[in-house]
Amino acid sequence: MYANINDEVLYTIAKIIGGDEAVAIVKEMKNGEEFTVEDLALRTGIRVNDVRKVIYKLYNHSLVASRRFRNPETGWFVFQWKLQPELVEGFVQSMKQKILKKLRIRLEYERGHEFYHCGNPNCPKVSFEEAMELVFRCPKCGGFLRPYDNRPVIEALEKKVRELEEELDQ
Repeated sequence: MYANINDEVLYTIAKIIGGDEAVAIVKEMKNGEEFTVEDLALRTGIRVNDVRKVIYKLYNHSLVASRRFRNPETGWFVFQWKLQPELVEGFVQSMKQKILKKLRIRLEYERGHEFYHCGNPNCPKVSFEEAMELVFRCPKCGGFLRPYDNRPVIEALEKKVRELEEELDQ
């Protein structure tokens, strides 16, 4: 279809941006035609205002483009919208960059702190500083806080960071 983007990826991105309505709109637009908001509303059965909201969300992520012209009968401006699937790959790369940045921040946090936990799976782990303030008592259940080994978390974060770095280098 497009470089490294297939329909499934396109629909997944549409769903993330605008839910099921965005998926229906993108499916309608994927053949490359231009549509007005009203055309898309008729074809999808989605209300015009909801189509407009979804189109603007897709536009804000550069996944659709518009062409404006004046209707000769009414004098009003009409916008026709077209899907830009060639920009989906750029969107995916941008999202991966953002995720990578957040993962690196989390990894540094995990590496730089000592954690404590009561052993109850429903309770949060807390940093050493928080544990000191809590007098080593769990803030949720009141249980005694013991050192928590976060090496598995660090290893998982390191693995995911490496994977994303490799994907982005290609």
